Amino acid sequence: MNEHNRIVFDLKGYIVKPAVLSEDEVEEITEFVLQQKNSPQSLPPDQRCLPGGAFEKLIDHPAVMDVLLDVIDGDIEKIRLENVFLNYREMGEGKWSPHAGGRTTNPNYAYNFYDGRIYAGMTRVVWELTEVLQGQGGTYFIPGSHKANYNIRKSPLDSIDNRDSGLWESYSCPPGSLVVFSEALRHTADIWCNPHNPRIAIFCAYNHINVRHHKPNIPQKVLQGLTPEHQRFFREVYHPQFDRWNM
Repeated sequence: MNEHNRIVFDLKGYIVKPAVLSEDEVEEITEFVLQQKNSPQSLPPDQRCLPGGAFEKLIDHPAVMDVLLDVIDGDIEKIRLENVFLNYREMGEGKWSPHAGGRTTNPNYAYNFYDGRIYAGMTRVVWELTEVLQGQGGTYFIPGSHKANYNIRKSPLDSIDNRDSGLWESYSCPPGSLVVFSEALRHTADIWCNPHNPRIAIFCAYNHINVRHHKPNIPQKVLQGLTPEHQRFFREVYHPQFDRWNM
């Protein structure tokens, strides 16, 4: 990231990169994930769910790696992709459900700044494939809550978590945009209220090779269908120093 985006990410806990994908790329991936959702049996077994198929090329998209190399680890070999899922919402679907936020010793959720760089633990990457209008159902955040000293994670207050508290912030973005946020940031979904299109978004959970949060649930056939370059993002958790010990 450039210095401006580093400061914004550290200050707010998230950044938005508008229109990262071209219209053709958005159309291709949207059509494919809807086929995965609605008629998976029409696809080869290794492409019937994410991250298989057209989405694969987004795993290490330069705009994603640009952020993750700054906030997880500067060595791409130490970045894992834990989980990928489609978020599809029609008008009126979804609910307000705040979670996370505040300091923690849990390595998956911890947010730290040390020796001039960010260590963001689990970092969420969201590909917004349809237009998101501010206040009409996108993801919401309490900016700065990833560094909050009070325990809002385990002791939530209605005066803070209420949608109308004045503390919550969202965004507008065109199709093909990228939203990246620290899992330590207090965030929530909302009811989708955009009458022009459904929300079609792909959520990815990246973290450090040392830790795992999600129970593995991606079929082996799907992982085996990825290129070796992309399979490496789904390796089992380990500590790189073990490689040195085995030499």
